[in-house]
Amino acid sequence: MTRDPVPAGDLARLLDTERRLAERLQAAHVEAEALVAQARVAAERREAALAAQLEADQRLMGTRLERERRKREREIEAAADHEIEAYARVSTPRLKEIARSLAPRLLDDEDSR
Repeated sequence: MTRDPVPAGDLARLLDTERRLAERLQAAHVEAEALVAQARVAAERREAALAAQLEADQRLMGTRLERERRKREREIEAAADHEIEAYARVSTPRLKEIARSLAPRLLDDEDSR
């Protein structure tokens, strides 16, 4: 089996094709690296935006929780004031009457222990 020599024109075309393919491959590699770099930058920007949004949401929730806490404190204070006013409206004779009716029960409970 003998080989025919490759004509010089064919060899030149093959070498030229190989050179062009190597250039395309290099260009594709450079483009891929640029795309990866752009994707990294975009991801970092998204992470920074998400971190900023999370921080803003945390501040907002802290403000809301503080406002709710103060509201609840005012509600508790108002309820306590209402209870105090209700107690203050009970007359002294009525309190004496209640004390007299409860005293025997309380003393009986103490004696039974």
